[in-house]
Amino acid sequence: MKKIIFNKLFLSLGCLIIIISLVTSCKKDTVENSGKVELLSFGPTGAKHGENIIFIGENLDKVTEIDLAGATVAAGSFTEHTAERIVFVIPASTVQGYATLKTPDGDVVSKTKINFEVPVIITSMTKQARPGENITIKGEYLNWIKEIRFNKDIAETTFVSQSLNELVVKVPDNAQTGTLIISSGGTKPLTFETDSLLIVTLPAITALSPNPVLHAANLTITGTNLDLAKEVVFPGLSTPVSTFVSQSASQIVVKVPGGTKKGKLTLVAHSNVTVQSSQDLDVLLPAITTIAPNPVAPLSDITITGTNLNLVTGLSFTGIVAPVTSFVSQSATQIVVTVPTGTLKGKIILSVLNSSLTVESAAVLDLIGGLPPLADFPYAIYTDALQNGFQDWSWATRDFNSTANVRQGDKSIKVTYGSGGYEGITFHNDGGPATGAYTKLEFSVFGEAGTAGKQLNVVINGNWGTPYVVTIIGGEWTTYSINLSALGNPNPLKEIILQSAGFAGVVYVDHVGLR
Repeated sequence: MKKIIFNKLFLSLGCLIIIISLVTSCKKDTVENSGKVELLSFGPTGAKHGENIIFIGENLDKVTEIDLAGATVAAGSFTEHTAERIVFVIPASTVQGYATLKTPDGDVVSKTKINFEVPVIITSMTKQARPGENITIKGEYLNWIKEIRFNKDIAETTFVSQSLNELVVKVPDNAQTGTLIISSGGTKPLTFETDSLLIVTLPAITALSPNPVLHAANLTITGTNLDLAKEVVFPGLSTPVSTFVSQSASQIVVKVPGGTKKGKLTLVAHSNVTVQSSQDLDVLLPAITTIAPNPVAPLSDITITGTNLNLVTGLSFTGIVAPVTSFVSQSATQIVVTVPTGTLKGKIILSVLNSSLTVESAAVLDLIGGLPPLADFPYAIYTDALQNGFQDWSWATRDFNSTANVRQGDKSIKVTYGSGGYEGITFHNDGGPATGAYTKLEFSVFGEAGTAGKQLNVVINGNWGTPYVVTIIGGEWTTYSINLSALGNPNPLKEIILQSAGFAGVVYVDHVGLR
């Protein structure tokens, strides 16, 4: 019974197919009789260059040539040419695009683009180039490359020229040395990395002149490819200089910033790759060799001897807010100056012409008559107790209410630095003061036995990398008056740490504030 039903069903289906075929055949005859060229399909999809491609349609025997993107195939090159079918070998120069069938009655354009599977091959490339120069890549099917990505992910999609076997592309200004990442099209798009590096040329320094140099003077940097440098970073500064007096491939002339210290000079290329000088850049700074007489009475003259003292614009005495800028006499080797009233025992600090740097004397200037009283602070941080919202965030052993050894008032801070070293007394205030109205941070320290010559790191606002260093004078109170400029001009001032620089011992700290 099931078999009979199946046969009837099969017979009905067969009849239906025959009917449809007849209708289709009649319809086909009607279209063919129109004589119009019609493209129905082409393929196979993903064919490769050098393989056959087949066009299926009607009245294709009228086609005189087929124009592909990048190539033209004349009818004489067809390997098969009938009314329903055209077959030919895909030319190597063909790229993705529409096919145009040329006929006596006009053009017939494919509705979709022809695409291929393309095995792009690189055989050679330029090894080294400057930013802005062209590099040449040679190989096969390079006309299918869509993008070249230079090191540091810099993509180029616009090329100087492009053909089947050669591609020329400009090296971006910010490209770095490295391999290239190449992306191509096709039915199976490829992304691959070149085997060899493209070395991108960098600037190089051969000489610095004059060296040593004065602050605010012109420095001449000699070298190669210096026109590729966009910035110069001077030692001691983090902010680069990008404005030059002049610049060429062999020379840069640039003004030396006021904060420059001795060290390596750095060039920054447009790729942000840095290049350092092999030699140190030195800057001319004043230096003190002797101070006499010492100790001295206030309002008496002292004679400071040394070198480059003609570069000194001011002398800062401990306990005095403003530097002394008027001298009895001044030369390159000697300054005679009157010690102002109110001067405390401490080092002398020299201000430098056209510079934000200061120079501290190695010797401590002592005063006849002992320690004078300390003036009140315009902004106090510790005077017998923490002031103005500052808090104790210390991790060294400490007593903020010690009466054992006091510089002024009734109390001081006794600090016991442990044997592990690098412990700190911390004055912290999240709402710390703006410092625009002040010029100095001042504090007094007394070092007990064993601390003489040891150093304290003065760390401001967490700047652990470049602490200011003071040396402890054992067995006596010493007041340290530090220019805020030497501390990086912190604004606001949120934290001060007095950290033991690798020693253990007891010190007392008193009278901390801003002047």
